[in-house]
Amino acid sequence: MHGRYCHVCGQENIEPKESFWHLVTHFVYDVTHFDGKFFSTLKYLLFKPGFLSHEYLRGRRAAYLHPIRMYVFTSAFFFLIFFSINGDEEIVKVKETEQPATAAQVMKKLDKDRRELAKELNDSVIPERAKEAIRIGLTNTDSNIALLKRDSTAKNRLTRANNNQGFNFILGDKSDTTIKAVHVYDSVQKQLPADKRDNFFKRKIRRQNIHLQEKYNGDSKAIWTAVAEKFKHLFPQMLFVSLPLFALMLRLLYVRRKNFFYVNHVVFTIHLYCGTFIIILAGILIDYLVKLTGYTGEWVGFIFTMAGFFYWYKSMRNFYEQRRAKTILKYFLVLFLSIFIMSFIFTVFAIFSAMAI
Repeated sequence: MHGRYCHVCGQENIEPKESFWHLVTHFVYDVTHFDGKFFSTLKYLLFKPGFLSHEYLRGRRAAYLHPIRMYVFTSAFFFLIFFSINGDEEIVKVKETEQPATAAQVMKKLDKDRRELAKELNDSVIPERAKEAIRIGLTNTDSNIALLKRDSTAKNRLTRANNNQGFNFILGDKSDTTIKAVHVYDSVQKQLPADKRDNFFKRKIRRQNIHLQEKYNGDSKAIWTAVAEKFKHLFPQMLFVSLPLFALMLRLLYVRRKNFFYVNHVVFTIHLYCGTFIIILAGILIDYLVKLTGYTGEWVGFIFTMAGFFYWYKSMRNFYEQRRAKTILKYFLVLFLSIFIMSFIFTVFAIFSAMAI
């Protein structure tokens, strides 16, 4: 040290003996300072779209909450409310200690399946190609009923119906429904010549197919419920991953604007996402309150959806400061390209959801 202050950061060279009261007052100041920044930032975020991004671009940042902190706080609050209101869907799980179904229960289930298949087969809406699979399932069900009537102990040797008992994920084929255990599949693969074995990707997919059928006893409804639940809880990660891709799309759309760097588009995207979170959250809460009164809330969703679309347009118009016609053109391009980006991300995360169960 040379003197009383640090020559690098400017901190005063004092012995750090602070009183408890000083810590309390400092904590209160930080909380109220954060709250003051948050609500003032929120006001500009909602009622002056694009303004905060412009202020950040111009270097006026001290008076507003940092974009990253704003995103973390807003998204955390949004998904906390979202998952609290929507709740978790009941996932059908097969316990290892669960008692096996009796022959009478299996027969009751087969009779119900046969009635449903016969009803679907007579439905004129279902295309002919789909009815072929229904006929196969009906044939299998009839065979199972006949076998079970002859021998009540044959309930574990029944043919799996094709209509609702199979789960073929991506590359799944009929062989995935006939092999009922992962270790059996591994054994079959080892017995095949090296050039006849499944490659790494196909092996992962088929092992997961068999694993899910084994875990849920081939109940496709239970499997899809579990996949959907896993997928729903990956929404925060999906949106976070989409953020830099969305900013890259804006960078390409406004490539001729030399005064905008990639990070400027990232900041604009963060503010856009935060504003969208708040609009959606407001719509969800109002819809929830309206439904508590006994009225339908379809109009609430429509109003807030239109508000979200308008918010995106105003944000682009105010931040990029282009003519109305050019902004509208790029606005629709953004919406169109966003569908491709989100479809790609949703597909990747859907695959991950099914593979992670």
